[in-house]
Amino acid sequence: MDLHELMSALQRATDLDLLRLRAGIDHLLQHPARILAVRQRLHVGQEVDYWQLRENRMRRGRVVRFKPDQLLVQAEAPPQYWWVSYAAIQLDAAQTPAPQPQKHLNRSDFALGETVSFEGRDLVQRLGTIIRLNQKTASLSCDGQQWRVSYPLLRRVVDL
Repeated sequence: MDLHELMSALQRATDLDLLRLRAGIDHLLQHPARILAVRQRLHVGQEVDYWQLRENRMRRGRVVRFKPDQLLVQAEAPPQYWWVSYAAIQLDAAQTPAPQPQKHLNRSDFALGETVSFEGRDLVQRLGTIIRLNQKTASLSCDGQQWRVSYPLLRRVVDL
């Protein structure tokens, strides 16, 4: 569809139609499958191009942190941090480098009482303490709940 024709048609739409259209677009952009498709191709430290809504232009930055519906990006110049929607990330398969291979951790890499983090299926980072070391998983206590997490999914937490 031609962008000029689309904008012309939107100019003729009623406020209610525009509001309903915005709600539909927001619903599509926040769909978990869309977010997951983008999230799976990103990693902390990766350089990305993203749409900066405040400036209405593309910017370059580095991924710092993930939330379920946004990611924190550090802009290059001037150095600023922005929470950005996953939909604002421009993905190019040729430019997306594979994350550095990490050593797969196993039971011998952890100890009882150690503080670790992991990312749940809902893409939320959780912090917990190891309460039991099983053969293939660690039992963790996280905010009053118990979790069994595979060793390769755990990350060490450094307390400074």
